[in-house]
Amino acid sequence: MPAYRSSAEAEIRVAVVERLREIVPGCRIIHEINAESFGNRIDVLAVGIDHIAAVEIKSAKDKLDRLPAQIKAMRSVTNSVFAALHEKFLTPVGIDGQYGVSPPDESRGAIVWAYPRMARKGHVECQAEWLERDRWAKSKRSLPPDALRLLWRAELQEIASCLGVKGIARMTVEEAADHIRWHMTGQQITHAICATLRRRDCIEADPVMAVAA
Repeated sequence: MPAYRSSAEAEIRVAVVERLREIVPGCRIIHEINAESFGNRIDVLAVGIDHIAAVEIKSAKDKLDRLPAQIKAMRSVTNSVFAALHEKFLTPVGIDGQYGVSPPDESRGAIVWAYPRMARKGHVECQAEWLERDRWAKSKRSLPPDALRLLWRAELQEIASCLGVKGIARMTVEEAADHIRWHMTGQQITHAICATLRRRDCIEADPVMAVAA
């Protein structure tokens, strides 16, 4: 286990990865991913062929003060955002929690997974079953426009090069991204981002996944 990761966080992370593999079949799991111009490190990323899910983990030893900004940032670059929270962060509903529990206000914008998984009264996503609210079987949708920020400059330049764009070596991140947005459809960009992340050499991740031609 990496030195920066507590045993409390690692325990939740194991459960998170297991659930991600269930709802994103064939995904590649990447831990602690940083990006060229993305201001927050994502705890766990699940990269499918055309879908990306991000998870922020908060163990019993953590605080929620940064969670709203982390959720906002993840929503700008992925399809689905989850907050895996220790049960201590759940909010009692009613007098002494007579109506069960609900997610904390700081988790707005994310699908909450409460840990440990157990039967609870109240908000459905704080109970034993961890849900993906939008359901994976829904119609395909493009990644958000800012999802290109997940990629490194060299990765963006490689994609732009395949489009026949000239002057690649001198391009900044934003210039390369602009060419990609101009020449490619949302579907093509989504597939390109996913394919790039599935083959990126990462410090802590599933093995590199080959991308079909």
